Amino acid sequence: AGTYRTRTDQAACYWERLSGFGGQTADIIANDFTAFRSVVQIKSTDMGFKASGCGTWTTDLSAVTPSLIASFSSGTWIVGTDIASGTWSAPGGSSCYWERLSGFGGQSADIIANDFGAIAPLVAISASDQGFQTTGCGTWSKVG
Repeated sequence: AGTYRTRTDQAACYWERLSGFGGQTADIIANDFTAFRSVVQIKSTDMGFKASGCGTWTTDLSAVTPSLIASFSSGTWIVGTDIASGTWSAPGGSSCYWERLSGFGGQSADIIANDFGAIAPLVAISASDQGFQTTGCGTWSKVG
């Protein structure tokens, strides 16, 4: 159990938190498929964790950005470690998706707010948010 991250982008990372090993869809607690940095919290009640194509998972949760206010693009980011709270903007577009996260369990209950297809999204990330996940929005820049 614990929080793990990949520190680099990978072409085709797929992971699953598992409640059992029966090989059935019902055994999947949460999952994700991404080509970007990922963060996942494996809970003590999980029976297992399965990953493919993700590279190395680590408990090193130190920053992967040069500063809290540095621009960033697609991936999962830890608020207060990788990015600062505050208002951020990106070019956006029809494939832009972002979500503010209360945790890294990979479940819909972890999503505080999200949007898809926004042109020029403007997002206020709270200091109480645990993370921010985005894909297809372009480069995010801090505006406030």
